[in-house]
Amino acid sequence: MKLFGVEMEPKEKEQETKMEPKEKEQETKRTKKRKSARLFGRDLVPERKRSKIKKTRSSSPPLPPAPLPFPLLQAIHDMEGRDQVFVTTKILERSDTDAGQNRFFIPKSEVLWGVLTEEERTQVEGGGGVEAMVVDPRGWKYNLRLKKWVSLNKVVLNSGWRKLVEDNELMAEMDSVELWSFRADSKLCFALNVKRDQRPVINL
Repeated sequence: MKLFGVEMEPKEKEQETKMEPKEKEQETKRTKKRKSARLFGRDLVPERKRSKIKKTRSSSPPLPPAPLPFPLLQAIHDMEGRDQVFVTTKILERSDTDAGQNRFFIPKSEVLWGVLTEEERTQVEGGGGVEAMVVDPRGWKYNLRLKKWVSLNKVVLNSGWRKLVEDNELMAEMDSVELWSFRADSKLCFALNVKRDQRPVINL
């Protein structure tokens, strides 16, 4: 190659020194770490690709497919009920219908704690509980108590639950219930809808 009429010969590459396999591997790692662009004398580290993280949306429990029965809706209307919220659903267990137990275990639900006032949450957590009116599918009303059994860390409806079970002829492992919360004159109330889809059909 000529430059200003003078023949220029490229410098011979310096003879590569022989390196052991381990040394080559270490040298390769160091070279990879040093890979970066330079701009105005500064090393520019390539921007790392953002990891694709799927954002999970906090979703509330799905609403039951069937509307509440008319007698139950009518009872809520007559009570001037408001702030109606679906809390949870559950297939009844044997302990829920046992006459000797007289209580209904409510599945863990963030929605339930969300509908309680701060004072009610304190009373429930303390074990004393709060009074709550429960309306069954026929519109009949029952005075029950919502409380937490601290020893079992479970929230229950009791103090009158057995009467509701008997009146509605609830059956364990066959009937499921949908629990709704609402307010009537600021009083905590629940609407209980019964689904009997689990019962066997008897053909006569």
